[in-house]
Amino acid sequence: MRIPYVAVAALLFWGCEDPAAAAREQQAQGRLAYETYCASCHEIDQGIGPRLKNEVLASRMDAGSLLQYTRRNMPYQAGNTLTPGQYLDITAYLVARGGFMDSTRVLLETDAASIRLAQ
Repeated sequence: MRIPYVAVAALLFWGCEDPAAAAREQQAQGRLAYETYCASCHEIDQGIGPRLKNEVLASRMDAGSLLQYTRRNMPYQAGNTLTPGQYLDITAYLVARGGFMDSTRVLLETDAASIRLAQ
């Protein structure tokens, strides 16, 4: 039986002696992936996509919806081309950066819908 990525990630993160360190690592990986695949459209003036300010993120209502939208549609015209882990890490980075989630928390796909993106 194949173990889904999120289950493997949960085992790795929760097996860590320092969960905050695991969260920092996830968000650092998310920032790196964001800078590589997203920033060229979202962090420049006149970019293809909007700057991902809290108001824009909040339009997705919760981290689970943001994750699913990003997975289906991003990078622009190339959805589902990153790994499941990259999509999860990018979402963790954005949600923590926006203050919607404690930065010492590891984001798991199974609990992403419980993280509200409301101001």
